Amino acid sequence: MAAGLAFAQSGLMGGTDGIHQINSKTLGKYRFSLGTGGNVTIDPWALTRGGVFYDDGVEQHLQDFKISATGNFYIGFGLADNIDVAVALPINYDRSYAEDYLEATGNIRPGDIDLFMKVSAPFLAEDNILGLAMQLHMMLPTGSKEIGLRPRHAWMLKDKGYTNPYTADEVVVGAHAIMTLDFTKRDVPLRFNLEGGFMYANLGSNTVVYSTGLNWFMTDWIIPFIEFSGEFRVEGEKYPIDFFEDPMTLTPGIRLHTPFGVDIAGGFDLSVRSMRNFGRSKSTEMRGTEDYTITYKDEKGYVKTYGYVPTATYAFTGLLTWYFGGAEKAPERECPQGLPPQDTVAKTDTLFKVDTLVHVDTLVKVDTVEKTESFVKVLPMSDTDEDGVSDDLDKCPDSPKGITVDTTGCPRDFDVDGVPDYQDMCPNTLPNIGVDSTGCAKDEDRDGVADDNDKCPATGKGIPVDTTGCPMDTDKDGVPDYQDKCPNTLRGVKIDKKGCPVNKREDLERLKKGINFKSGSTVLTKPSFKTLDDIVSLLNKFPEVNLEIQGHTDNVGDEEYNMNLSQGRAQSAVDYLIRKGISVERLRAKGFGPTKPIADNKKKAGRAKNRRVELVPFYNDEQ
Repeated sequence: MAAGLAFAQSGLMGGTDGIHQINSKTLGKYRFSLGTGGNVTIDPWALTRGGVFYDDGVEQHLQDFKISATGNFYIGFGLADNIDVAVALPINYDRSYAEDYLEATGNIRPGDIDLFMKVSAPFLAEDNILGLAMQLHMMLPTGSKEIGLRPRHAWMLKDKGYTNPYTADEVVVGAHAIMTLDFTKRDVPLRFNLEGGFMYANLGSNTVVYSTGLNWFMTDWIIPFIEFSGEFRVEGEKYPIDFFEDPMTLTPGIRLHTPFGVDIAGGFDLSVRSMRNFGRSKSTEMRGTEDYTITYKDEKGYVKTYGYVPTATYAFTGLLTWYFGGAEKAPERECPQGLPPQDTVAKTDTLFKVDTLVHVDTLVKVDTVEKTESFVKVLPMSDTDEDGVSDDLDKCPDSPKGITVDTTGCPRDFDVDGVPDYQDMCPNTLPNIGVDSTGCAKDEDRDGVADDNDKCPATGKGIPVDTTGCPMDTDKDGVPDYQDKCPNTLRGVKIDKKGCPVNKREDLERLKKGINFKSGSTVLTKPSFKTLDDIVSLLNKFPEVNLEIQGHTDNVGDEEYNMNLSQGRAQSAVDYLIRKGISVERLRAKGFGPTKPIADNKKKAGRAKNRRVELVPFYNDEQ
């Protein structure tokens, strides 16, 4: 049963075919399966839409290669010929912002434990090509919170509160029906599997899961396959229901049934959603992000928002399973000529006595035979550093004890960067990349962008940089953010040396201070109308500019009340602009409540600063 993988987006395990598909076969009484598997991708778009996320409101971009992986360890057991039970422990990893590989390794975290039972139909004959089974699931909320980016299952999306990428944060149960058409029983080398089920989540999203697969038995042990699997949310209070915005994966691959009771499989997961954007256009990828925005608080307390990615755009996937115990019964065979007649001719035990024939110990005296061990004396080869390479072949006879060496006896250097693996903090550096003493790509200004890609290799310490290694310039006005007193200036606005608009009526930092509300209310004060009219004029002057209005509160009172209040206030301002003729497509309202303070809430002055409106421009052509 437990030959499939829980890392599959269907979230299921079962069967001995392919990777994500499930068949109706069971293990058999007292038989075990034990294994592991997973998938891995290096595409940052597999973490968030377009590789973009907002960390406490600050836009961040996932750069270069960002590893995302999901796997598990699992064990299954046959309670009876047609009943299996199993358990799987998922593990997850999203390398979004780790400083190095040691920190990255520490970010590997568990997911929700999956318990399940599979029962195959006992009323179908063994030679019937049709197989039927039912599978029951219970997923326990053991996954890590406050880390990761891509939710591993559709049912983890929550309409209210934060979505945790690695856990549903509740018990999720499900039931699944399985059908197999095994044409190999009619000497046709094909097997087809189809499965459909339902996962119930109280806080998350109720979800339909499905998988299908066609397997070609090229030989008894080489089986190419093609699979289609996925998940589909059937409720959408916060996130719209869209078949193509949920996990949907096409997987070609090959599975090997070795004669040693071990199965090995490998394949390539391709997101069906990504096929709609073969050119990898950033603007196409980001379209509709506002309808699928995820919010969660990480382990450092920072609130992150980003566009939901249902599954990796592409991933390499594989499994390794060992079957043992509960050997199959030998087939019963009849004598081809029936039972022989009883032998009444003689009793063989009266013909002779075996022990009177000869005394074996009188034939030869063993100790008189020549002893061969005196002819050859084998001397061991000398290996001073005990690295497994004899001194006569060892080019590095003083290698430190316990390190891995190559065939010449020298410390192994897998990426051939001149730094041996046991000292290399980045053992997979690409060829021809300059490295430092730790084996990692050189970064002289320590801005996070390797020198080979850094267009500004002498950036000052602590200055935020973009993907090219140059100082960030969010509003692209030519004044870098660390010097820009007005980092959200609209495109095209004339600025001074400090990066602020010359015309103060075009200064968003000034305008936002003029938007106010009646105490405890979403009703705008009368002076606010003049400010909003200035914003209308500004948006009409610069039609390529869109605007997000954000509402923020202090931490006094109930958090849910403050979240609703801030959202209502932002929406009130947006509604006013719409009434004044600004297109709804150019506006967004976001309420953050008390989650993004800019001052100390313990002080009255700090709370006053936190009760604010932010004006954040955005553009349709941003790449």
